[in-house]
Amino acid sequence: MIKLKRDEFNERYRFRESRIGKFTGSLINCVSCSNMTGETNDKEGPSFCEHPERFRKIKIAEYWRGFFGPGESHNLASQRVCDAYMSNQLPEGIEKVVIPEKHAILLGSQWEDIYHADPNCPYVIEELRMQKEGKKINHREAKVKYISISEKVPGESINDICDMPCCESKLPFQILRSDYRRHVGIKPDGTEPIKWVRNGIVKHQEKVSMTPEEAETVFDLSKFNSKEFGDVWQRISAVASYLHEHCNVLGSRPLSEAVNPIALSRCFNLLDHHVNRGFWVYNERLFNWRDQGEILKKPIMDLEKIPEGIIPCVDTWGVFGNAISCCPKYLGNFSILGLVKPLEDEFLLSKGATHFIEIGAVSYSGHEHLWGEFGRGFSKLESFDRE
Repeated sequence: MIKLKRDEFNERYRFRESRIGKFTGSLINCVSCSNMTGETNDKEGPSFCEHPERFRKIKIAEYWRGFFGPGESHNLASQRVCDAYMSNQLPEGIEKVVIPEKHAILLGSQWEDIYHADPNCPYVIEELRMQKEGKKINHREAKVKYISISEKVPGESINDICDMPCCESKLPFQILRSDYRRHVGIKPDGTEPIKWVRNGIVKHQEKVSMTPEEAETVFDLSKFNSKEFGDVWQRISAVASYLHEHCNVLGSRPLSEAVNPIALSRCFNLLDHHVNRGFWVYNERLFNWRDQGEILKKPIMDLEKIPEGIIPCVDTWGVFGNAISCCPKYLGNFSILGLVKPLEDEFLLSKGATHFIEIGAVSYSGHEHLWGEFGRGFSKLESFDRE
């Protein structure tokens, strides 16, 4: 085995600040690594990395510069991690997960936002340990959730992937944005040019099945104005949970296959706003905005053919108009929910459009923890840092 000096080891194994942050705790760091010896903080003493590939053990510390060279050191074991991290053995009674084929894992402690693909990933191992011990991190409960990636195609953009090599090598996707990766200098981090990848195979969700009459009533949210749902923050949360439970996420299959009521995922983006007349959205899985955006320099209605993936939205009940009048629209994101209906407009039909979305509700998330839910009979926007 070739022994590596400090800089050689750190370069090969990407020594960096651990995820989550030093003030709010991290799931894995040098303290929880089986290669660490010594103490865990400055009060108790220094910590050392004794990985077998190191030329000699090194102190896990940063040094303050004094008048005559390096001064006192500060123990960094609880704040750093590297690719050579090795998990300690799980206690008896805890078994490693078995990831089903064409699935990945999301972790509760990471807000179910980062994809993992290896049962031996240190983050997954520590989540299991934390789950068994009933511990929380950042007020989040430990949870291992399986998510299907069978309908994703190589190169498709997703939120973020685990930075550990075992997972990273098994997730051949682009990253939309990763503040952590940007902060510690790991690529990809979302700053790279995004290559468009067509993915028209994503099925529409079918978790909810109801009659057209029942679907029409889903977006009457007036009942959530009652005090029985709690204060304003609790009501907003209750509406969000209710809509999530009662709506099917729209995929990229033909709209004739959609099951109402529907919710648009992050793959749908607004093209323009016309509060009184509605607006258009596009499905980034089907319409290449980066390369095809030129054709939309003139109004969509003036195009000879409306490109695949562009859908008209109609604000029948004025829900979206109400939302943008309450929210700082350029400083946040709107999520649209509603009903997919067949078009009867012969002019649009002649241009290739087949369906439209009748807006039933709007969710808003913005700066300074702003969160709003809007529907028929319900309109609430609050900052959740005041809760």
